[in-house]
Amino acid sequence: MLAALIQDLVDVPDMSLLALRDSRLARPANVTLAVEWLGIDPNTPVMTCLASTIERVDAVWPIAPETSGILESICTLVRQKGKILLNTSAEGVRLAASKLLTANRLGSMGVPVVPTALWQPGPARPYYPFPVVIKPDDGVGCEHIRIISSIGEWKQSASLEHMGNWVMQPLMDGESLSLCGIFAMGEAVLLSVNHQQIKKQGNTFVLKGCTVNSIADKAHAFSRLLKQIATAVPELWGYAGVDLIQNDQGLHVLEINPRLTSSYAGLRAALGVNPARLVIDLLASGSLRPWHGCPVRPIEVMWEPS
Repeated sequence: MLAALIQDLVDVPDMSLLALRDSRLARPANVTLAVEWLGIDPNTPVMTCLASTIERVDAVWPIAPETSGILESICTLVRQKGKILLNTSAEGVRLAASKLLTANRLGSMGVPVVPTALWQPGPARPYYPFPVVIKPDDGVGCEHIRIISSIGEWKQSASLEHMGNWVMQPLMDGESLSLCGIFAMGEAVLLSVNHQQIKKQGNTFVLKGCTVNSIADKAHAFSRLLKQIATAVPELWGYAGVDLIQNDQGLHVLEINPRLTSSYAGLRAALGVNPARLVIDLLASGSLRPWHGCPVRPIEVMWEPS
């Protein structure tokens, strides 16, 4: 994501870039030299480094997880420093970071969602028929997901160690898809529909990658859904992703990712359009430009889980 974003921003005129990188990590391969890199010492608190570095720039585009309020804290810091945030605001991140709050907001606005409830180990049985899935309310990707298929496993789950709130959802059959879109305070344009390469592994799931721009939105069902989401969550701004399940009953939103997603890494190659430029244009004009989509051109973005 970092390499793709840098390459996209380099092609935007009149822009200089400063990128932060853990000093223990190599710089992304094939990234232009027209970037100033700042290595973060592992002994220096990240937020301290960010606070001083933000003073040097006009705008910030964070790449960070929602987990434990990390992305929200960065967005709050950018606002406190009076800088431009090229991302959804802290308030929008706080909502979208919670799978439960997101499902409640979308459901109340008539958007089809995967049923979601707060997980509590006390009840004798879950709210939903087995199998059910429990996961951190603010988790990203497939981290810490657990599939529970029987009453015995349900009882064992009461002893699971967890941080903060967890949620529970029915294990819904269907294809795992995602959407890439640009949002602007109640409006949205769909960039691509992607296949998520998610595999069941034991009692959990592993995200192995994604195929970007693999499905044509011929019936406009995906763009309609994205616009419904934008109406229900007007706090969304700039690039964001949506995870969903498609089955015989239709489309069901699983979660909103108010940030760059892994699909972004293949988006420019799949679309033939610079997605970062779309966000910069949105910032400059204050409104979304009409978007008529692109032909399907699948691009694989794969990795091996750690």
